[in-house]
Amino acid sequence: MTRKLTLVILFFLCLFTKARAASGDSVTISIPPYTDTTCIGGQNMFTETDTFAGATVKWYTNGVYSGVALDTFFTTALNDGDSVYCWIYLSATDSARSNAITVRKVASYNARVLTSLTIGSNPDCEGHPLTFTAYPINGGSNPQYQWFINGIELTGEDSIAITRIFSGSDTVYCRMVTSFPSCSPIDTVYSVPVPIIHINLTAAVTIFAASDSVVSFGDTICQGFTDTFRAIASDFGTAVTYQWYVDSMAVPGAVNQTFLTDSLREGDSVYCVITTTDTCVLNPVTASNTIVMTILHVFGSMAHINLTAGSDPGCLDSPVTFTAIYDTFGFAPSFEWYVNGLPTAVLSDTITRIFQNNDIVSFTIRATDGGCYTNDTFEVLPRILIRDSTPNTPLVSLIATNLVTYSGVGTYRWYFNTVNSYAGSVIIPGATGPTFHPNTLGYYYVIKDSSNCPSLPSNIIYISLLKVNDLAMNDFKMYPNPTTGILSLDWEGKNVTMKLDIYNAAGQGLRHEEIINKSRFDADLSSLPDGIYYIHLRDEKGNHTTQKVTLSRE
Repeated sequence: MTRKLTLVILFFLCLFTKARAASGDSVTISIPPYTDTTCIGGQNMFTETDTFAGATVKWYTNGVYSGVALDTFFTTALNDGDSVYCWIYLSATDSARSNAITVRKVASYNARVLTSLTIGSNPDCEGHPLTFTAYPINGGSNPQYQWFINGIELTGEDSIAITRIFSGSDTVYCRMVTSFPSCSPIDTVYSVPVPIIHINLTAAVTIFAASDSVVSFGDTICQGFTDTFRAIASDFGTAVTYQWYVDSMAVPGAVNQTFLTDSLREGDSVYCVITTTDTCVLNPVTASNTIVMTILHVFGSMAHINLTAGSDPGCLDSPVTFTAIYDTFGFAPSFEWYVNGLPTAVLSDTITRIFQNNDIVSFTIRATDGGCYTNDTFEVLPRILIRDSTPNTPLVSLIATNLVTYSGVGTYRWYFNTVNSYAGSVIIPGATGPTFHPNTLGYYYVIKDSSNCPSLPSNIIYISLLKVNDLAMNDFKMYPNPTTGILSLDWEGKNVTMKLDIYNAAGQGLRHEEIINKSRFDADLSSLPDGIYYIHLRDEKGNHTTQKVTLSRE
């Protein structure tokens, strides 16, 4: 159990270490230059630098906490080979360890003092203050300093640093007297003299142009967009001021390093003048390069979706083609199509696929030629597709003198042609039911409509009719309809002689009977399967009628 717990702790410690490394947080320690080797009993100074805010620091020597919890660790208790590092703590569970520094301790080690320019530069202009700082090596815990210029001791300049304005011929160095003489054969050492070099500066300034428009080639920008100019000045001494000019006229208020404007015209020239009061600058007033502007016309851009193949509303199983229609997006714009907000792999100006009902189609177009456009990137208004299932293809039958199709409830479109062809057919006005009584010789077919999706056309059927009178139905009744098996034909007391034909929905004849001098006849349909049937009656004079009946036993 203990072994498992140890492994778990190590696992989470590893995760924490990786997470800490990934976050970029770190802590490092350092010592002054050349102080990693010092005399036995000499003082060492360690400084930590971390990227945490509000961390607690603890210093360790050879893995043992020293009791010091400050950013800087001073100690005279180190031995040869001792290792020093620190831990920083943000909380009880959040900490990080620094690098380790190993020190060397020797019985005798010559003292040294180094000087470094910590503020200012050398060479530099006359009149600029410079700061030199001394770095003691084996100087003990409290060395004494004295600064010299040209070999002359400077009264009062006895701290670790010196700041002053030097002359061009000066040479500066430092003397250090150690406070730990038993380690060093000598107790007084001098730094290497540093000559002060004064030079004159030649100021320079260069300007660059940018723009928030698509086009920004320095001197070429889009009309009406905000143009940004930036001045880069060098060798101007201690301070500099800026003034921007357009066509040699100073722009009021344009006195910063950056100049913004949206009012430039074709051929306008822009430059900047810098001014410095530093006496070491040979040219205190200096003009930059000039940018002569080319202003490009901004083109209006638009885009929308166009249906170029298929239909909408349309059928679920029918492909649809949409094409991107656009204007003024330059040469070779890029496209990306979306369906229901998700990107597709289609990157051309056309998309073809089978869509689902309520699919949302859109695309994004981007100008790629760097031209000036009102919209370099444009997302079109989406289009919502309406799709329906395709109805079954209807079958047309001739039942008596009627064309009949049965494909369920719906709306139908009947077509007529003088030749046996779908091409060139004309729709028959008002013929929207599942039956149609033709009165013209020719070819007929039907299409069933759903809400948004028509079926394929039915078979074509040819009609060759003689003139036939319709049988008067004023004194005739047929009941019940729907029927469960027995269908009564009732002429209300009038005896008739009729021929009776019964057809199914496909136009097949099922029964052929004669009614002789009867006023009522019961047709027995009980042997037939449930469905739609057609009752055709024809009297002795050739008059006829066709009636639809439903057989249902439920």
